[in-house]
Amino acid sequence: MLASPSPDLVGSAWQNVLSWLPPNLDAMAKDAFGFRRRGLIEAAADVLRLGLAYSVLDFSLRSSATWLVTHGLGDISDVAVLGRLRRAQPFFAQVLGSLLTTRIQFPLDNGLKYRVRLIDATCVSQPGSKGADWRLHASYDVARGVIDNIELTDGTGGENLSRAAACPGDLIVGDRGYAHASRMLELLAENIHFLVRIGHSAVPLVDARGAVFDPVAHASRVLARLGPEPRVEETTVFLRDDVNRQYPLRLLIVRKPDDAARTDRVKITREVGRKGKQPMQRTLDAAAYAFLLTSVPAGDASAELLADLYRVRWQVELNFKRWKSIFDLDRLRADDPDLVRAYIYAKLIAAALSDTITRGARVFSPWGVAPLRFRLAHRRLGPSLSASPADAGRTVAGIWVGSRP
Repeated sequence: MLASPSPDLVGSAWQNVLSWLPPNLDAMAKDAFGFRRRGLIEAAADVLRLGLAYSVLDFSLRSSATWLVTHGLGDISDVAVLGRLRRAQPFFAQVLGSLLTTRIQFPLDNGLKYRVRLIDATCVSQPGSKGADWRLHASYDVARGVIDNIELTDGTGGENLSRAAACPGDLIVGDRGYAHASRMLELLAENIHFLVRIGHSAVPLVDARGAVFDPVAHASRVLARLGPEPRVEETTVFLRDDVNRQYPLRLLIVRKPDDAARTDRVKITREVGRKGKQPMQRTLDAAAYAFLLTSVPAGDASAELLADLYRVRWQVELNFKRWKSIFDLDRLRADDPDLVRAYIYAKLIAAALSDTITRGARVFSPWGVAPLRFRLAHRRLGPSLSASPADAGRTVAGIWVGSRP
């Protein structure tokens, strides 16, 4: 692809974009990869602009170099472009983290005393790959309606509740991939609550006496004899690893509509049949219910409210779909790890800018979209961990840079 004189990142259009970015880009670049105001690219903003041209405008390395020359931003080779993008990926991560924690203030209230955060992950694969080479973990603040934390890991980075970088008083909502008893106990010890869907046997539960608790058997006894309403029942359980019964939990059992249960049973039978096996009757029985485990006390939220809250998890998935359909996040063009990180972070910067500017639509005008007098709120989402450049990872303004288990 040849680099055309695109107006998207030059002139007044770039100045508008620049006005929404952190004002201390040079300092951030210096901290991230030792950037100095010398050489063929003199400003950190132009390093970021190069990343956006490569990632969002979809230029090749050679076309990016040509684009720089065309607009008088530098005269470097495609090999030099590669080197700058690889070194700049931690800088892009810091810019993204700053954008995620800077939002226009809107007084929103979700009706709970907790900051409700939905957590999910999506896979991104390299060219020609059939597996999950990279995994993007994101959390969504329900009250503000924004993605507030992102973590990028390789394909081995599994889903767990700690990916949300939660603070005391948060309520983390996750699907069955986040149902790990050890992580739940860690959150409870830090006064962080959770609402997680669990399988019928994945999380070992016990009752108040320490006896093994069977969710399917309990649901069959309690819900099978009920009429059409109520559709949600709850009981108190404990994690098996909570040997002192320190943390009583609520198991919410949501009975699915009959047609939804039949659909799930057909799907289970088909998937198991592909392996030449027959599904267990227990699995078919469990398809009639959804099991939600939460640490939220009954006095803070009813079972029905929490069941409804779990249903809004699709908001995170919608963001993933937008990123992939609008910004082509899933179309990686490289396999070098540092270049992949730079590519993904640059796309996410564009997505965060798009979201922030859209939320400021009330101040759009023919004069541009730059913020003038309305207030921007900067909020730290979690503790910033000091780290040397050699450290494997750290949190920077709400985004985790590096890797961890």
